[in-house]
Amino acid sequence: MLVIGMVGILLVAGTACTTHRPTATREADVAEDLPILWQKSGLYSRLNRRVRLVARDARTLAQIPIAEIPVDFRTQMVLIAGLGPTPNSELGIAIVRVWQEGTRIRVQERSLHPGVDRATGLEPASPWTIAIVPRSELNVDGYDTRVPRGALADHPGSR
Repeated sequence: MLVIGMVGILLVAGTACTTHRPTATREADVAEDLPILWQKSGLYSRLNRRVRLVARDARTLAQIPIAEIPVDFRTQMVLIAGLGPTPNSELGIAIVRVWQEGTRIRVQERSLHPGVDRATGLEPASPWTIAIVPRSELNVDGYDTRVPRGALADHPGSR
């Protein structure tokens, strides 16, 4: 009986001391870069607020008339990032990386700021960037599939 008890203790102790090693092929661990097929940025738009939008069809894209975009929605989708109103035209935004991580798409953006020699005064702007990437039906983290209310200025004189 003592021998059986000792064997039981050794088995329990042996299992408690093993280390768990995650497999390298887990879906969440694999990141696959998606190529940025086309990109354009600008300083002036009618964007009235911060916007992050993924457009998978022409109808959605037509609601944000920022620039002419050469997209084929059968194989591509459009990522739009806008800062909304800024106090000067030295601020900007760029999409620098897009990748699939597990069951979602992630986007890395870079905010562009003026250096120490920045111009003085106000020159309001509304910076934006657009990127075309291969189409995916996965969710894009932080990006809406519908244009948010109040995203565009109503008056046609907006820059």
